[in-house]
Amino acid sequence: MLSPGFHQRLQDLEDHIAQEQELLREFEEVLRYEPNPRIKAGYRRDIERQQESVAGYRQEYNELQHELTGQSSARMQEMGNQLQQMDAKLNILLSSQVAIYENLDQMRQDLLLRYDANEQATIEAVAKQLNQNQLVLTQNLLDALEANQVSEQQMQQMLAVLEERVSALPPSQAAVAEIIKAPELDAKHKLKVTLPLVPFLVDYEGELELGSGFNIKTAWEQLLTKLRRK
Repeated sequence: MLSPGFHQRLQDLEDHIAQEQELLREFEEVLRYEPNPRIKAGYRRDIERQQESVAGYRQEYNELQHELTGQSSARMQEMGNQLQQMDAKLNILLSSQVAIYENLDQMRQDLLLRYDANEQATIEAVAKQLNQNQLVLTQNLLDALEANQVSEQQMQQMLAVLEERVSALPPSQAAVAEIIKAPELDAKHKLKVTLPLVPFLVDYEGELELGSGFNIKTAWEQLLTKLRRK
């Protein structure tokens, strides 16, 4: 039998995980564009403290999971995935001396961590072909999508244009392109998986601001315009 406070503990844990995810995104954003190694190194203790917090939430998760022995919970599974992804990202940040985005292989791994295990194998073939600017643009677009800065209309427009253009992609990227047609997925999830294809369909180098001044509205409009002209 579940304890009287189980559901409140579950809600509290869910809220704490959401807060930690937002903090981690802030760390990643700063470290992605900070050119000064000393400033980057200064974030190490902050990231270590977050790692300790996440470990505490992992313990709380395990205790709640223990109470659910023999029962299935999609909500718990999602929180477990989120904790695992944060653990992986924090480990990468620390092991690379908080300079993850200076190395292309690390950048590609960071991109893959934004997807669950089943999707990573599909995205990996695409990620291997992205250069530094393409990876930064893709990360910026994903950040905006996950922060709900992209409207439903914009998502549908992008998906419609991508669906028209995916026939031009090489066979190695066909598996990702097929996601657009999946009826069981909503527009946001389809777009999240297919956004890494955008750099292969447009030539944007030098035309979009890729630094901290990235303007999602301007970038989105420019990308759609370029895609439609092809």
